[in-house]
Order: sequence, then C-alpha cells, then structure tokens
Amino acid sequence: MLGYAAFAQASPRIVYASACGYGQDGPYADRPAYDDLVQGACGISALMAESGDGQSRYAPVNIADRAVGLHLAIAILAALRHRDATGEGQSVEVPMFETMASLVLGDHLGGLTHEPPTDEGGYARLLAPMRRPYATADGHLCVLIYDDRHWQAFLRVSGTEELGKDPRFATQAGRSQHATLFHQTLSRVLATRGTAEWSEALTDADIPFAPMHDLRSILQDPHLNAVGFFGSAWHPSEGQVRSLRVPTRWSASQPSPMRAAPLLGEHTEELLAEIGCELGQRGG
Repeated sequence: MLGYAAFAQASPRIVYASACGYGQDGPYADRPAYDDLVQGACGISALMAESGDGQSRYAPVNIADRAVGLHLAIAILAALRHRDATGEGQSVEVPMFETMASLVLGDHLGGLTHEPPTDEGGYARLLAPMRRPYATADGHLCVLIYDDRHWQAFLRVSGTEELGKDPRFATQAGRSQHATLFHQTLSRVLATRGTAEWSEALTDADIPFAPMHDLRSILQDPHLNAVGFFGSAWHPSEGQVRSLRVPTRWSASQPSPMRAAPLLGEHTEELLAEIGCELGQRGG
C-alpha cells in the first residue's frame, strides 16, 4: 500500500491528506463510517430527540459528509501554507467522528467542561423544543430575538410592551434560561399577523428574520435570484438542468464549472492513457 512514508521518501515536500471515518490510532480505526452513523455517534441524534418529541433521528442533510469535506479542504490549505513557509510537507488526517464530535461539543459541552461537572451539558437556547420557525396568521417566519435591543424593538413593533415587565425576559440570560416559555410567548404574538405584515415591521425595526422556504419556494427567493445563484445549463444526456453558482465571490479568480458532469465512463480511455495503460491491456 502506498502510504505517506513512501510518498515522503520520494518527495519530502508532499502534503498527504487522508479522510477517514475514525482516527487511525483508536479502537474504531477499521470500522466503516457513514454520515448517519457518525451523526448518531457524535450526539446529533440524541440532541434531536432532546429538542423535539423525544424520538432520536438524523438531521435531514448529510451534515457530517459536508462538514468533514470542508475541514479536509481547510487542513490541506493550512498544510500547504506551512510548506510554503518551511519547505516541509506532512501527513494530514481528518477523521469524520472526531471532527463532528468537535463541532457538536463546541456548542453543547457546557457544564461538562468542568471537573466535576456543573450541569448535564447542552446549550439551552439551541435545545428548546419551541426553537423553530413561528406560525404567522398565514404562513411561517424565522425570527430571532437574540439581544436586549431586539427584544425592546419587538415589544414596540408588536404592541406588547407589557411583556417587558416580565423579569424572566428582561435579559438575554433570562430569555435563554426560560427559552421554552419565551418561544411560546413569541408564538402567540407572531400568530396575530400575516407574514408580509411581520416582514415589513421586523425590517423597519432591524430585527433579524428570514423566510421559511421549502425546496420549491427557495428557487424563487428574490435574493438568490438577484445574485445569480441559480443558472441553467445543457447536459448532453440529461437535457436542460438547473445549476448552482459557487457560493463564494472572488474578485480575481471566480471559480465556475468548466463543463457538464461527465457521463459514465466518458473519460476512461483518457485516464488509462495517462497512466500508460492501453484498453487492450486490461484483461491481464
């Protein structure tokens, strides 16, 4: 097997990156790892149960696959920067389980940080069962009353100044401590007006909010369409398809797809030729 040692012997400047399920010096090293498995192992499924109806479940996106891919890219870039500065290559290992455990515990370790623990861990605001988009009179809206300025502004635009007298909601810490009750209170208020009316009022008051899209309505989002996020391209086998722009903006070297996704086996001969293997030689 060609590992880092063999490559480093040929070129000490090489950066050898590997993405694995689990750190290779631990007892799980040889276990298979998939997104669902790692979500459960790192605590996401249990947190979903605690913050919801008590039923453990997986997040409906491949969050582990995507987050670990980003960590891998960042680690490679950091190793390349180190090589630029020192001339030294190295091996970089990015294990999925440890990466996701770091992501989850960064939010939820809480009182378990201390020895002995001061609480059972968990970020109360994130775990509040009522932490969800709010129903309006005719739809839903995502609203975040986070700091004291937002709360005071919301009291004014909603005409509920009497709620400002409740000592449980007077500070950000209090609203976090009584997160479930606070969300229930906001739910009652936001249900009294329509989405468009609330959107205008929240915009004027500079209170953070966003639409609650589904997979069809997001395609019509005015911001995404204004910035050219969606495109259209012709694919030789699939016909006209919707494409997504690279989300980052680059002033000098904006990346973009150079060609359509390849067909099955489209580049087989080209790749085999690059490594010196002719098609007629494959039977051996």
